Amino acid sequence: MLARGGPSALTVQSVAEEAGTYPDSVRYHFGGKAGLVEAVVESLVNDQSFRAIARQTGTAPRDEVLHQLTVADGELLLDRDSYRDFFALFAAVLPDDELRERIAELYAGYRTLYEGVLCSEGDLSGDEARALATLMNAVVDGLAVQKLLDPDAVSLDRVLPYWEGLLRTALAERGGSQPLNESDPLDRGRP
Repeated sequence: MLARGGPSALTVQSVAEEAGTYPDSVRYHFGGKAGLVEAVVESLVNDQSFRAIARQTGTAPRDEVLHQLTVADGELLLDRDSYRDFFALFAAVLPDDELRERIAELYAGYRTLYEGVLCSEGDLSGDEARALATLMNAVVDGLAVQKLLDPDAVSLDRVLPYWEGLLRTALAERGGSQPLNESDPLDRGRP
């Protein structure tokens, strides 16, 4: 429905008609348009591989989980239709306080997943892990935009291993002992 009619097509009535059920049934399960949008966004980005990785966060070595997260991000990035629909929904999300809050909670869930991986061996404090996890979300969204605009311009086979290497380097450099320089976290004496 979203692909056919855009965000405005996603209404309780239209979903009920499409599903062959009553609008009250849709309201019961989703609570209204905000719940519908949240469910659609979650279904577009909530891949099963992320759930599996979340379960392994405490048991697998961080390097392996970090690699699996990068692979899962790559699989999501290959699904252009889902990202197109995901970004199309932002037209409905941004002006609506309730929707913005719900989508922000979904992003927080992904940050929490990334934070769990980043903190698993004690190299980063909670604040450092949150900052890097936020950056991880932003990189994936940024790559998705680039893939939508020009699918051939971004080679995920080259970009994702580089990104994973940058993450590993950042974690290795942290070593758990030095605080982030609040004024310039990237200034480590390099040009």
